[in-house]
Amino acid sequence: MANGVIGVRDMGSELGVVRGWRNEIETERLIGPRIRTSGPMLDGPKPRFPSSIAIANPDDARRAVADLKRSGADFIKLQSLIPRDAVFAIADEAKKQEIAFEGHVPDSVRASEMSEAGMKSFEHLIGIFEGSSPAEDDFLKGNKTEGRFLATYDSARAASLAAILAKNETWQCPTLVWERGGNLIDASDFSKDTRVKYVPASWRTKTWKRFTDEITQGYGTDDLATRRKFIEKELEVVSMLHKAGVPFLAGTDTPAGVHIFPGFSLHEELQCFVAAGFTPLEALQTATLNPARFLGMEDQLGTVEKGKLADLVLLSANPLEGIANTQKVAGVVSNGHYFSRGDLDKMLTRVEASARRQP
Repeated sequence: MANGVIGVRDMGSELGVVRGWRNEIETERLIGPRIRTSGPMLDGPKPRFPSSIAIANPDDARRAVADLKRSGADFIKLQSLIPRDAVFAIADEAKKQEIAFEGHVPDSVRASEMSEAGMKSFEHLIGIFEGSSPAEDDFLKGNKTEGRFLATYDSARAASLAAILAKNETWQCPTLVWERGGNLIDASDFSKDTRVKYVPASWRTKTWKRFTDEITQGYGTDDLATRRKFIEKELEVVSMLHKAGVPFLAGTDTPAGVHIFPGFSLHEELQCFVAAGFTPLEALQTATLNPARFLGMEDQLGTVEKGKLADLVLLSANPLEGIANTQKVAGVVSNGHYFSRGDLDKMLTRVEASARRQP
């Protein structure tokens, strides 16, 4: 049995749509997770993704933060292309508005600067390898490759950055399954993966194709062997950060995460944490107790106790004996409602049918 948030931290979407779903879930007209959403992301003057707000200067930044807070966003999501002066305007305005900001460490700033400025979490280990290298100033100008990260990695600098992140309790959501999938996409075959049937057709034919093309074009001079070494180095760095006391959250990336299967891939993420040296219990906590702490909901969620919200996953095998046992789901209790294995299978059948109908 595991108790968790059984929810999602939505990192970039149309705020009104997601709030509508959340309202339907909370009024029990729709079965779904507990949702915390940023609404649209903040990005540079020419955003790369839909559901983004273009930020060209500090005035844009302050206005966007205030508007999102007023509209009911739970936090502010940063993307990579925000200009440096606007980044710090976001941090200052978020503090004034008393709303957390998290997401990508923008390309224009250092991870250490963002941690000191109060950024609550970093996603995808962005900024970590840059801050662990004497070439960090050069990386701020661009020219980032996995090969250069590996060649210039300095363990002393990495330890210094880890100490800053631990001191400031800057959470890390490394999305290791996505990192592995993106770096090895040209060496992976998902054609026979049975989980594809649950994915909307538009992802398979449009979204995944777009991101696959962007990823493979971005490899540049990094060959497959280098990228494999980088994936192993990421596990080593996650282990180092964990031992230094930096807190972690489990997360994937959808739909930008090519061949990330919502729900299913989270189990793989827990396996990656164990591969990085976490105990099975510590890996479980990245998806249960830690999110409750991160969201300030530890009094309601995160552990199995009388008086807490009844969000439970019931397993037929002990995950402490093998983290892969989290996939042996016998039933789910969501907000006090019990769903048997048979109920869950019927839901999956409906998801499969819905995926086929997607344009």
